[in-house]
Formats: sequence, C-alpha cells, structure tokens
Amino acid sequence: MLERLLRAGAPSPLLVTPSSTGGAGTVCTRDVQTPTLGGVTYKHLPFVVNGINSVDAGGLDVISYNFSGCIMAVYKQGGAFRVCHVSTGDGQDCKDEWNRIKAASSPVFEFRPSDFVETGGAALLGVYGLVTADLQTYAITVVQNAVQGGGPKISAITKARLLR
Repeated sequence: MLERLLRAGAPSPLLVTPSSTGGAGTVCTRDVQTPTLGGVTYKHLPFVVNGINSVDAGGLDVISYNFSGCIMAVYKQGGAFRVCHVSTGDGQDCKDEWNRIKAASSPVFEFRPSDFVETGGAALLGVYGLVTADLQTYAITVVQNAVQGGGPKISAITKARLLR
C-alpha cells in the first residue's frame, strides 16, 4: 500500500495535479489518473472546485490533493466503494449535496486531511488525503525542503481520525 512506500523527510514523489475546471455542485468524475509508484498502482483523484470528484476505488489506494478544508470520504453505492474529494468553502460548498449522497449510501465515512497538518516549522506546500485499499485514512503533509534544491518533501504521514 502507498503509505508504506512514503517516508517523512523524503522527497515527495506524489503527483500534483492542478484543479480541474469547476464542477456544478454535484458528483463528477474528472481527470482521474492511475499511476504506479514503487510497484503500487493507485488512483489520483484531483480536486474539482464546486464539485464532488468521485471515483470507484476498484480495490486500489486513492489519493487526492490539495486539502485546505475540503472533506475526503468513502461511501458505498451499487456495491462499489467510491472515494471522493468534497469541495467546501465560500462559493464552492458542496456539503448539502454531500449530505444527500451520505443519506443514500451505506457505509459512509469521512475525514478532513487538513486537520492533521504537521509541518515541523517548514513552509507548507500542501496536504494530501489517502484512503488505502483496506479503507485506512491518512493525511500526508508536504513542505518546502530547505536543503538539496528546495523541492517538496514529506513532513508527516498521519493516521487520520474520522469526522463524527
């Protein structure tokens, strides 16, 4: 699983995909990539402004970027586990639509990766959310590396608690 390949203090090998074009306040599936890192194939689910970008996990880890208050969640519909990045914030809040989806799905669990930022005093570059194939949740903090060319490095990989 992806969390076993990543190390705090190591350069970040993770994809940084820019935000897709805006959503319509509903569920969508946009710009999902299926890369491989160290022999582990996973799904990269980009943030969509004013959207709930959702993908069938298909038995793979799913990672998304960049969390500053959005929700990452797992829900089961039609027998398949789906992972989503729920846009939140002024002018892009999809929480009402997300609440409708949650009411029609079972099981559902969610977390806010930005609640687990650990920079160690370095400049924050971003936060990833990770849901593993066995449905474990993690927040991955990426910071500016002050040495060796200043590229991104992983500051922390934190087991994330679920929202209540």
